[in-house]
Amino acid sequence: MQFHKESIQLLTRVMAKRGWIELPARGTSMYPFIKRGDICRFVLTEAGHVKKGDILLFQASSGKLVAHRFCRLVRRNKQLYFLCKGDANLAHDEVIAMDQMIGKMTLLERNGRIIHATDMTAYVWGQIVLTIPVTSRLLRLYLSIFKRDKKFLEAVDSELVR
Repeated sequence: MQFHKESIQLLTRVMAKRGWIELPARGTSMYPFIKRGDICRFVLTEAGHVKKGDILLFQASSGKLVAHRFCRLVRRNKQLYFLCKGDANLAHDEVIAMDQMIGKMTLLERNGRIIHATDMTAYVWGQIVLTIPVTSRLLRLYLSIFKRDKKFLEAVDSELVR
């Protein structure tokens, strides 16, 4: 879903007033750490407080809100940009300018269970994804097989109903 500049400004005002905002996860780019339907909590943050492995919320140039893992800073034309990537994505995102960053994830809620971004398991998973690139390929392969099998099972179920 695309967000206009006014929507992003409203989002950041709510975050500044409340201290955080919760958004539902969509898509599979951060699977399995973030799954579709998880509720992700984000807080405003400054560029100096971002660490490798943090999950950043930003507005892509397409206008979409994206939450992906921060990999490193990149310098282009004497300016710093964030380089991020979805855990299950094969390639990095386009570089993100400082003004595109909205905040970072502090926790997620899945089926009533709270998972803090600072938990040891979250940290270890982030390090695995960042240091072992084949992990993303395996995740993408798993997701493509799962999606194909799910469509097959749905087709079989619809045939049985007839």
